[in-house]
Amino acid sequence: MRQLQCFVVLAEELSFTRAAQRLNMSQPPLSTQIQTLERELDAELINRTSRKVALTPVGEVFRRRARNMLDQYERSLLEIREIKRGQEGVVEISATGSILRGGLSELLASFAAAHPAITLRVHEQPPAAQINEVLSRRIDVSFNRSVPRLAELVYEYAWQEEMMALLRSDHPLSARASVSITDLRDDQHVVLRPESSDFATYVMSCIVASGYQPSVSQQVIDAQSIPSLVAAGFGVSIVPSSIARLTAGPLIFLPIRPNPPISQVYIVYRQDPVPSLQLFLAYIRRKLGHGPKGVRNP
Repeated sequence: MRQLQCFVVLAEELSFTRAAQRLNMSQPPLSTQIQTLERELDAELINRTSRKVALTPVGEVFRRRARNMLDQYERSLLEIREIKRGQEGVVEISATGSILRGGLSELLASFAAAHPAITLRVHEQPPAAQINEVLSRRIDVSFNRSVPRLAELVYEYAWQEEMMALLRSDHPLSARASVSITDLRDDQHVVLRPESSDFATYVMSCIVASGYQPSVSQQVIDAQSIPSLVAAGFGVSIVPSSIARLTAGPLIFLPIRPNPPISQVYIVYRQDPVPSLQLFLAYIRRKLGHGPKGVRNP
């Protein structure tokens, strides 16, 4: 690389004196570098006279090649620095408890084992708060069931899961293999607060589309709060299937048939992710079986 650099500068200056000054070296070492390069190429690159320096025809062709090689080398150095920067640092992550249960915690543990120099900090937050935190750069990435409608943010599809009916084990429908949403029309409902997220609005719209306006006993922000209220007798609910994981108590989770509502999870981040986040996103995409640029829709 040093020989190439010396040759390119000399080809630009066509003067050993000016080239040596640019390279911060004396003329004899510069002349040695050029001669060594010519021996390795077995070709004369420079015509030397007492008055001037000129490129030979071979030197003119090689000048363009040498410039390209130096440019590629510089780009490679920049890429290596970016990769090294991305292999250390902190990634701030926000999610709801139900998404952590839905497989995110296992993905984070896998990444942490593969990249121990990167610290993952997980924050449980309501969906709308997550988006605000990403916008303000206090959070790097949000795993969210709602899609943001903001130009500053990018979102990718991560995964999806069916919604299920959640009942107490002593409910009259608990012995069924499955239920429809209409089967729950006479029950009190524990629901996500409709204004808390687009996902909450979607769940409510699925209930209304089945033909009835639910009688709501309790409203919550995080789906993870619902099981305890159902177990306490406040009614039934429709929740992501991941809620069934690690949930104890006198509860039954039943598939909804036909046409179960679907909960989709998205990865939300800013347009200009830092190197450590780029590495994190690339890893998550590979684990989810997505392409290098992610998946916009399922």
